[in-house]
Order: sequence, then C-alpha cells, then structure tokens
Amino acid sequence: MATSLLIKTVKTLLMTSALTAATLASAALPVQWQLDDSHTRVGFSVNHLGFSTTMGHFNDVKGAVNYDIKAPNKASMDFSIATDSIDTNWDARDAHLKKDEFFNVAKYPTMTFKSTSVTFKNPQQAKVTGDFTMLGQTKPLTLDVTLNKIANSPLTKEPVIGFRATGIIDRAAYGMTAFASGITTEVPIQIDGELVEKKATAKNKAK
Repeated sequence: MATSLLIKTVKTLLMTSALTAATLASAALPVQWQLDDSHTRVGFSVNHLGFSTTMGHFNDVKGAVNYDIKAPNKASMDFSIATDSIDTNWDARDAHLKKDEFFNVAKYPTMTFKSTSVTFKNPQQAKVTGDFTMLGQTKPLTLDVTLNKIANSPLTKEPVIGFRATGIIDRAAYGMTAFASGITTEVPIQIDGELVEKKATAKNKAK
C-alpha cells in the first residue's frame, strides 16, 4: 500500500514538473539575466581545528546569465566576486584573510567563474561546469544548481529566477595552504540568489 502511494506521488510530481516546464516554455521570458544584488549570497564554511564551523560570505558579487528556458543546455554564466568583500562577522579575521597567505586581495582583487557546459538532469536541476579562477590560477569547478522558482515577482511584476548552487573548492589546489593542518582545505560553497532581466545600459538605450 505504502509503495503504491509512493509511486503515485512520484508520478504526480513528474507530471506537475512537466506541466510547469511546458507552461514556462511558452511564456515570454528574457534570455539575458543578471544577479539581483539584494537577494544573492555567496557563502562558505570551514572546520576550525575540529572545534567548530566558521561561516562567511562575500558582499560584492556580480554576475550575468544567458538562459533560454526553451534551450536550457545552451545556458551560460559568468560571475565575479570581489575578494576584499569577504565577511566572516569578525573584523580581525577578515583582515587576516585578506593578507598574502590567504586571498591576497591587493594582488588578486577578484575571483571569477565562467561556465563551459551546462547539463540539465530535469527542468529544475543541472550540473554546471566551468573555469574558476582564484589567486591567479584557473581550474575546473562543477556546481550543482537547483532552480527554485521561475515566476513574475508579486512586488515588481517582473520575471525572476530563484536558484541555489553548491560545490566544493579545494583551496590548497590554488596555493592557499595556510593553516591546512587545522582549517579545512576542501571548502563547501553555497550560492543562493535571484536572477532578474538584464537591463540595457544607458549607452545602449541611447542607440
């Protein structure tokens, strides 16, 4: 009985997802998107000497995404993070993390991610692989992305894509080996955000 109910539930969810995808595919949605700064957070966490988990995020993140719901696997994204905007809720620690042995913000003011492939497993979940650059070194990085919701905002009446992306960055592979014996080198990251339609600049509008 329980197994039968579970199968019916899964089928219902799949049908609902397919219906939602079909409805959205027929909607007039933009192809070019940008991060909504006020609703985007790039967070990370590290284990501190086995005692606790220290969390932080970056306050200055910019990004652009090309995403056509009718051709999702052709999506692309390009993000830039200002390393000087690191925030762990402790000024002294933030100052230390900005020094040469960690982010070396004076020499490397940005980290970047540029996608090279996007593969959707279903209408809501995708694997995004790209080139991640930190401390002047570029290496492949894969993110698991979930589209939470695609709809018009009840506040702005404009289309919004809500998403979450997760992955793991091996900081030691980029040369950030400071305190590797006590502080996590494999760093989980989580990006929660909203995408809104990319607006034309004043210069482009003038044309």
